[in-house]
This record gives sequence, structure tokens and C-alpha cells, in this order.
Amino acid sequence: MTQQSPIARELSSSHGDRLIRVLVANQKGNGFHALTFAESEIQGVAEMGQDRSALVLRSGVEIPVALSYEELEQKIYERDFRTDGPGLDLREVTGEAAKPKAANANEAPAEPKVGDKMPDGTVFAGISPDTNKPMYATPADASLTMKFNEAQEYATKLDAHGHKDWHVPTKAELNVLFNNRAAIGGFNVTGSNPAGWYWSASPGYLWYAWDQRFSDGYQNFNDKGNHSAVRCVR
Repeated sequence: MTQQSPIARELSSSHGDRLIRVLVANQKGNGFHALTFAESEIQGVAEMGQDRSALVLRSGVEIPVALSYEELEQKIYERDFRTDGPGLDLREVTGEAAKPKAANANEAPAEPKVGDKMPDGTVFAGISPDTNKPMYATPADASLTMKFNEAQEYATKLDAHGHKDWHVPTKAELNVLFNNRAAIGGFNVTGSNPAGWYWSASPGYLWYAWDQRFSDGYQNFNDKGNHSAVRCVR
């Protein structure tokens, strides 16, 4: 039996003894049947979450109701004797209607937020400006700084978190990582050289390529023979 929520209210004895009609689950769990009982059998109303509440009977039985706590509370405690009859019919909001909401298989999963850790251990880094698709990063930099060509080879051969399609981020993708660096985490933001600079996959001219300093976001050409840090994305 579900534990009663601490948000509950007991029924006042000043109310008249209406008849309450509900649907409750069969003992074998194969459907529901109608049940009528006196209002005096209600001990209180409990909040169950998901816009659901429950009638708590003095016997300890809880009857789920497809109404919010406030809505059910109003029906039970704020009775209008001028208009309410001798009974309260809750059959339309009990039984099948009051079952917990299940996730809709046809609904798209909730969009992750930047910095969210995925089930495979990667980190959602944002949207790639180049592909307009979600981009995921490794949770940490490569263990060593490396030259430009070494960085490209490292990413191509990387087998991590169940994926083999890693690459060094482009200049534009690297800037997304910089802008989201706090949420993604693990970057060297000291500005030191070479660990505080990150390679992009975007070549410049001749023997230069773009890299970026993660202390302030400054992008510049760097000699491909120099070392910089590497954070791979996919």
C-alpha cells in the first residue's frame, strides 16, 4: 500500500454522511468494481503527485483519484449544501482513470541540457554549428597535450564510451565547448601554454591550424608542430 503523504487533511465530523461512489481495483488485479461507502469512513485526503490524490479510509485503504489534491479536497471539505445531493459520485475519476501516468512511447524524450551526463558516460555539449545536430563530448581531456596531426589521429582511433566516431571539434564546435565549459566541466581554464589551449580540426594556412585558449575564448593560429590540449566530440 502506498505510504500516505504528509500533506493530508482529516475529515471534519461536522459534515453530513454522504454516500461516496468510486471504482476500486479487483483483488485479482484484473479490472475494477464499483464501491459505495459512507462519507464518515473517510479519514482524509492525501497528495500522491502527478496531479493525483487519494481518499484515505479509516480502514487504511487508499483509493487513488484522478484529481489534484486541491480539487479532491474541495469536493470533500467544501461541500455546498444548497446544491450538493446526498451522494458524491467519483467513478469517472477513480479506477482506470486514476492509474499512474505512464510515459508515452510515442513522445520524444526530453531534450538534454548542456552538461547533462548521458547513460553512456558522455556529456551533452550543445548543438554543433556545423551539423545542427546534438554534440557530445568526452568527460575529460586527452591525458596528454599533442601536436595537431597527432590530435587528429588520436581522435580517429579513440574507442571510448561505446563509440568510435570521435573527432577533434571544428573551430566553431570548439567555441561551443568554450561557451559551455562550466557546464561540461574538466577543461583547463588557466590559460597556460600548452595545456590551457585546445586544438580545433580547422586548418589555417600552410602549417598552421586554429586553436583556442579556454581562459578567455581567444582563438588564434598555432603552428601544427606545437602542442595543445584535446577534447574529443561526436
